[in-house]
Amino acid sequence: MRRGPNAGSRFLLDQPVTSAGRHPSNDAFLDDVTVSRRHAEFRWENDEFHVVDVGSLNSTYVNREPVDSAVLVNGGEVQIGKFRLTFLTKPKNHGGAGGTHDSGSTDG
Repeated sequence: MRRGPNAGSRFLLDQPVTSAGRHPSNDAFLDDVTVSRRHAEFRWENDEFHVVDVGSLNSTYVNREPVDSAVLVNGGEVQIGKFRLTFLTKPKNHGGAGGTHDSGSTDG
């Protein structure tokens, strides 16, 4: 996370769906009034990560543009309320056992 009260925090996107919002039950708990209780979801679909706004009041932004849904690319910026997160992907694991996709993270 680049900006916001939790600057420097990381959220690992290692599930098919990772929720983000102000309610403590979210996978990425973003405690600020500019964030809806359930604000957005990070989803692994069709071999790529997406961010989906799930009806927030203040919108979700990718690279400073409001989106309902967007494909995430390495280094892209996601803004949820006053929090700015950078989406980073790990290099592919080309040998041995492992998951079916590379995990991503949001970082600061």
